[in-house]
Amino acid sequence: MSHRNSYGARSCAGVWGGAFVLGLVAGGWLGPAMGNTTPGWTQAQLLHEIEVEGERVEQLALSSDGARVAIAAHGNLEIREASTGELVHRLEGHHSPEVDRQLPVTGLAFSPDGGSLVSASWNPGVAADASLKLWDLATGKLLQDLAGDQECREVAFSADGASVWAACGADVQRYALETGHVAERAESFPAELQHGPDAETAADALPMPRQGPAHALALSKDGIRLAWAGKPPTFPAALVRLWQAEASPAGGGTLPANDYQLIELPEVEATEDPVALARRHYGMREFNPVTVETVTQRMRQDGDILVTLSLDGLKDDSVRAMRYRLIFNPASKGRWQLGEVGRQQQCRRGPTEPDAWTTALCH
Repeated sequence: MSHRNSYGARSCAGVWGGAFVLGLVAGGWLGPAMGNTTPGWTQAQLLHEIEVEGERVEQLALSSDGARVAIAAHGNLEIREASTGELVHRLEGHHSPEVDRQLPVTGLAFSPDGGSLVSASWNPGVAADASLKLWDLATGKLLQDLAGDQECREVAFSADGASVWAACGADVQRYALETGHVAERAESFPAELQHGPDAETAADALPMPRQGPAHALALSKDGIRLAWAGKPPTFPAALVRLWQAEASPAGGGTLPANDYQLIELPEVEATEDPVALARRHYGMREFNPVTVETVTQRMRQDGDILVTLSLDGLKDDSVRAMRYRLIFNPASKGRWQLGEVGRQQQCRRGPTEPDAWTTALCH
């Protein structure tokens, strides 16, 4: 796997086919701890792209603080720093004495303190050396083999980190890490493990066009960082993209001046349709097959409406894309008054990287 920095985000939404296995939410965490912020995925920042050998990523997991990401692809297991994409450990993965290759990873979970990782494996008709493995993330070494060759699919840590729950065979089992033995059996995962920040909803709102369906998703416990894996149609191999949500203070606030250049407001009356007003003043003037216009709208916690309009693939020698943010304040009788407009762009030849959103003049 190789990694490269990305500095901006384009427009539109990703798509993911979610899955529930014996009640565990894919990509979810124990109940959300959102604090006083509201993540905004339509304006998320693309932190990094990690290129993965092959066509598919099997599993992703993020540590509870979002600091590290675990990536499983073609049986290979990697731990990387989410903030830099730097490789921390390459783990041995799962094997079988019956075949000369690594087995697919079917589940990943970080411990609550981020100090260890549990991985699950299942390959029909092939017995694994261990269907559950516990890894020490300080050293990258294997701590425990669990579950024998039972074929495990989903996995999660208990809230105290002392046990691991796994869907192995025909039921769900709780393994006490102190002994390595099954301490409890159930028909499904405990209720507290079935609810958490919704990775699928976050992925659907990502500002990235033509991203394609996700193979795997993982959302940090605070709901602020998202790991997405898939194979975009224009890429030769699978990618892992690490996203950081825009966290808006609960009290609202205006657009940061260093992120968007505030521009003069048009003389307009209050409107019942903020999106239509945004498209009328800042959208495409005439259709062309190259430029893609995307508009999103969401209600902020302070009661204002935030509309984002993006134009990607502009027919311009220097400016590749333009993005506008419009804040509408409540007026009377269900109408909204435009109160602020900010603008930024992506340049073809600098002064910034091609994917970076900037307020600087393009060369």
